[in-house]
Amino acid sequence: MTTLTTCPSVPTTVWAVPRARAALDTFFKGFGFTTEADLSTLAAWVLDGFGAHGAQPQAAVALARARMETWLSGVLGLEHSGPGLLSRGRAAFVLCDGASRGARLLTRPAAPEDFVRAVRAAVPVPAPAQVSSVMPEQQLVLNPFGELLRRWWRGATAGMSTSP
Repeated sequence: MTTLTTCPSVPTTVWAVPRARAALDTFFKGFGFTTEADLSTLAAWVLDGFGAHGAQPQAAVALARARMETWLSGVLGLEHSGPGLLSRGRAAFVLCDGASRGARLLTRPAAPEDFVRAVRAAVPVPAPAQVSSVMPEQQLVLNPFGELLRRWWRGATAGMSTSP
């Protein structure tokens, strides 16, 4: 039997299974949040209005991911939207130490403009996709002076090319 517990700052209509709360805490710790007050506020922010959907850990984390992607797309703008938004946004958030501003940063209607500029500047540039290609054949020259002498000698001979 699973016992439901309430989060301290969550409205009484929202209940969270302890495993769901632990999963949410783990998710938000990845953004740098560590205090119980911040983690409780963020759990409430994610689960507010979703009722029984927050009862399962997978559903709670899916809601948290969706909330964070929505928040990050609002902060980062359209130029950073697309696949990988959550991972690049998390990296920028951690680089700017966004967790030090507290959970209120995520729950307020709009982020401060100075923070928005800092996060946009900190977004990592995605690496280009790897493409396989053929490397041109190269020759190993063990004696550069001897090679220079050989090229000079071959160049002095009529009708001979200096290339090997």
